[in-house]
This record gives sequence, structure tokens and C-alpha cells, in this order.
Amino acid sequence: MQLTILLIPCILIRYTLYTFSMIKPNVTEMETEIGNQLRIYVYRVPKKNHDSIVENQERFTETFRKHGCYYQSYQLGNTETSEVFASMASIMSANKEEEVWLDLEAYRDRQHMKEVVSKIESDEVALSLMKQYLHLLSPGSSPIVAEFEHLSIQGKEE
Repeated sequence: MQLTILLIPCILIRYTLYTFSMIKPNVTEMETEIGNQLRIYVYRVPKKNHDSIVENQERFTETFRKHGCYYQSYQLGNTETSEVFASMASIMSANKEEEVWLDLEAYRDRQHMKEVVSKIESDEVALSLMKQYLHLLSPGSSPIVAEFEHLSIQGKEE
């Protein structure tokens, strides 16, 4: 069941790279520019805090992008799965009064991530937004955090 959670960032970054490749034809160049290092956060938010978390994430997105990081938030939609997969909502123990969110940060590499995080840690607006964010989460919950490195796997051409 844990494997299901780990597949989400892979699917999201591939989708992002595919979308960007429509604009920028060289996907390898795009992967070098963004997406070799990912950090994801998965968390629960009470439905009553929906509008507040949306506003918070809009400002967070601006702040991260200002410091050179691709940042995007996603809200869990359909929770139906086949028998082979586990639902993200059930893995996160979300109840009917909660939403499950995922934030994706993409960096060129680990060094780029360290540089951006350092800038954000000294940005008063970002620190204020982080405090607001933590207060909007479901009581007693903590975000799940994970970092991923891109694997250079080449598919076979037919």
C-alpha cells in the first residue's frame, strides 16, 4: 500500500514534464532545468479550512517561484481505486470532513534545493506563511514529507 503513495510524485512530475514538453520540445533539457530533485508533502486539511489553505498555497507558490523553485499544490479528487491499489484517503486516514492535499516542489538538483530552502528560511513572508499553513492542517496531524531523485531510465524505442 505504501508503494501507491510513492507513485504519485512520479506520475505528477512526468505529467508536468509532458505538459512543458508541449511548450519546450527538448524534454531532456527540461528535466535538467527542473525535476531532477523533488520534495513532496501530503497532508490533511479540514474542509472548513479549504478557502484559507487555497489562499495560503497561492501565496506560497508565489514565494517559492520567486526563489527559483517550481511549486504546485494538488487536492485529492477521486478516491475510488481498483482492488490492487489503496486509496490515498484511506492511507492518510482522512475522514469525510477532511481533504487530502499534495504539494510538489521541483528543483534542478540537491544543491539547487539547498539554495532555495536557504533563501526561504530567511524570508519573513515565507516563515509567516509556514506558520499559517501548520495551523490550517487537521488537528494532531503532520505532513508526510519525502524527497525523490530522478532516475535516468530510458524506454525502448519500437
